[in-house]
Amino acid sequence: MSRREFTNSVYAAIVKRAMQSNGEIACEGCGLILGRKPYHVDHTVPDALQVDKSRKLTVDDGKLLGVECCHKPKTVEDQGAIAKAKRNEANHLGFKTIPAKKLRGAGFPKSEKAAKREPKAFLPPLPPRQLYREEQP
Repeated sequence: MSRREFTNSVYAAIVKRAMQSNGEIACEGCGLILGRKPYHVDHTVPDALQVDKSRKLTVDDGKLLGVECCHKPKTVEDQGAIAKAKRNEANHLGFKTIPAKKLRGAGFPKSEKAAKREPKAFLPPLPPRQLYREEQP
């Protein structure tokens, strides 16, 4: 199921809750006065981790976060938690990942130039080099 969005009335209530007495909007994560800086209303608990999605979203389900100060780091953490939950679910249901294999195929044909070349003659290996030798006085 896709991510649920906040209704306009809930969104407005969250923004009103984040407004201070002087009319400035503050980040609910760190308390930074945002002024004209961008902000997002984000789910307190990631929506992908919610089991019961039939329940309507309320003001308590979201909070106003500044994009630079709190929203980006929270999104990174949420994505990791969602990915881990999906991996755990797949493991629980018995899904197996198929290991990567080499591509099967005939390969590329040799070019005319390469086919004309003669292979290098086989040279016998050199004898092993003597590492230690005894010196006679």
